[in-house]
Amino acid sequence: MKIIVVLGCMLKFCAPTEEMKGRVERAIQFAHLINPERIIFSGGRTSKDCAYSEAGMMKKLAIDIGADQNIIEVEEKSTTTVENAVYVRELLEKMSFSGDLYIITSCYHITRSLTIFKIIIPYVNVYSGLCFECKPERLKTEAERLIIDQNIMSRVEWNDQFWLDGYEKVKTSL
Repeated sequence: MKIIVVLGCMLKFCAPTEEMKGRVERAIQFAHLINPERIIFSGGRTSKDCAYSEAGMMKKLAIDIGADQNIIEVEEKSTTTVENAVYVRELLEKMSFSGDLYIITSCYHITRSLTIFKIIIPYVNVYSGLCFECKPERLKTEAERLIIDQNIMSRVEWNDQFWLDGYEKVKTSL
């Protein structure tokens, strides 16, 4: 089984950014190449003034460009990359998923995302799908965030529903 996970990015004035549109376009291009059983759009409400979640907006964009809405799922609780992985894991467990998981995000974000997903969902094969534009100025920040995330995640033992609580406690104590 193959699943594509598309990570959200913030809406701007309740509208999709070029970055979000690019991630969705890459996801649909990649879906045509690998024929996944599911596409999961992951991202919650990051703007109080907007009725759409990141995932909801990405689903709308995908359907507008011809994606098969029957294979689309949305995960609308996450507001960080770590939460993306945790809540996607919950969906995968409900599906009894085993197989290949392909992450679609921006190029500057892919290394950190893959690392986080591999730590939080170690029982599946996690790969990079197509990524959208690289912003070299963001690479240093993402590398620094990856080091911090790996440090925190290495100190937290996975215990299902309380993992995020443990993650937040460790993060706050640093």
